[in-house]
Amino acid sequence: MKRRFYSRYVTWIALRQVFSKRRKAGISFLTVASVLGTMIGVAALIIVLSVMAGFEKDLKSRIFKGLPHVEFVSQNALAGFSLDKYPLDSFKKIVKSAIYVEPFTRADLVFKQGRRLASVTLFGIDPALGGKPWGFSDAIVTGSLESLTQGASEYPGVILGESLALQLGVEVGDRLTAISPQMNIGDALAGHRFTQTYEVVATFKTDIPNYDLKYAATNLSSGRKFMEEYEESLDQENYVSGVATSFSDPEHIEKDLNLSLVPPDLKTVTWKDVNKSLIVALKLEKFAMGAVLFLIVIVAAFSVSGTIMMTVYYKRNQVSLLRALGMRRSDILQLFLTHGLIISGLGVLLGFALGLSACFLIQNSELLKLPQGVYLIKKLPVRFLDVEYVIIGFGAFFLSLIASIYPAYKAAQQDPGLGLRYS
Repeated sequence: MKRRFYSRYVTWIALRQVFSKRRKAGISFLTVASVLGTMIGVAALIIVLSVMAGFEKDLKSRIFKGLPHVEFVSQNALAGFSLDKYPLDSFKKIVKSAIYVEPFTRADLVFKQGRRLASVTLFGIDPALGGKPWGFSDAIVTGSLESLTQGASEYPGVILGESLALQLGVEVGDRLTAISPQMNIGDALAGHRFTQTYEVVATFKTDIPNYDLKYAATNLSSGRKFMEEYEESLDQENYVSGVATSFSDPEHIEKDLNLSLVPPDLKTVTWKDVNKSLIVALKLEKFAMGAVLFLIVIVAAFSVSGTIMMTVYYKRNQVSLLRALGMRRSDILQLFLTHGLIISGLGVLLGFALGLSACFLIQNSELLKLPQGVYLIKKLPVRFLDVEYVIIGFGAFFLSLIASIYPAYKAAQQDPGLGLRYS
C-alpha cells in the first residue's frame, strides 16, 4: 500500500514539475527550451528525410521509365550474340516475372543536319514489340513508332527525342545523316557502313532531359549495320547487342532473376549496376543530412539534462523532505527520470505534429510550387517513411533517457540532512 502511494506520488510530482506555474522562472524557461529543442530536431529530421526520400523516389521512377531494368549482353562489351542461338523464350525462363522482353542493338553515333552535329546513342528496336523497356511507344508526340518498319520509306526511319530534334533543327519528314566515329580506314575500305541517311518519322518527349537529348531509335535491321565489325551474315543470324527486360517491381529484381540459367558467355546488367554511383551518392547524402540534423536532437538531450540538473538544485529541499518521510532512492531516481521522459515525450509529439503537418503542406499546397522551366518537377516531392519515423521517435526518447540518468542519480544520492539544513 505504501509502495503504491509513493508510485502515484512520484508520477504526480513529475507532472507538476513540468506543468506547474509556480516553478522558478529559470526552470520554466529551460523546460520550454528543452521541449522546443526536441520538437525542432524531430520535425527537421522528418521534413528533410521525407523530402529527400521523395526526390529519391522521383528520380528512380524516371530511371525505371527511361531505361531497361535488366539487360543481357555479351561478355565482350563490343560484341553481340545471335537470337538464333539464344531465342527470346530462353530469356523469359530466366526472368519469369518480367513484363517486357525485347532485343536491341546499340551504337554511339554522330547525327549531322547541315552544319549541326549531335552525339547520339542509337538503339535498334523491334517496332512490333514497341520499345517498351525504353518507353519509346508511350512517349511519342508526333508520328508513329510503326513508321520504323523497313520499307515504309526510301530511307530507314528514325525517332528522335524532342530536344535532340530541336538541337538538329529537324522535324518529322526531314532527313539527317548518321556517322559512325568508331569506323577506321580499314573498315571503310572493306565496305563496312560508315554513314547512313535516315528519315525522321517520329519524335518523343519524356521527363528526362538527357534522355530526350541523347537517345534515338531505329529498326533492328538498320541499327545492326552500326554494330562492331558488321557484315551481312549478322543479319541472317539475327545478331543483337543484347536483350532488355522490364519488371513490375524493379526495386527487388534480384529475387526475380534466375542467374543460374544465364549462359556463361552472357552477363546481366541491372539498373543498379548502371546507376551505382548515383545510388551510393543518394544514400550518402541522406545519411549525412540525417546525421547532421540528428545533432539538434543531441543538443536538445543536453538541454533536458541541464533542465533536470536545475530542477534537482531548486527542489533539493523537497527531495530531502520526501527522503526523510521514507521515500527510497529508487523512487527519487524514478521521479526525475519521469520528468525527463515527459519533457522529451512532449517534444517528440509536438515534433511529429509539426513535421508531418509540414510534409502534408508541402505535398498538397498549391502555394509551394517550384518555378516552371527551372526545375523538372512542379513541387517538392514527399515520401512518408514509417520505419524512419519510428527510429527518430525512439532515438529521441533514448537520448533523453540517457541524458536524464546522471542528474536523476545525483538527486537520488542526495543527503536528506544536507537538503533540510538549507530549507
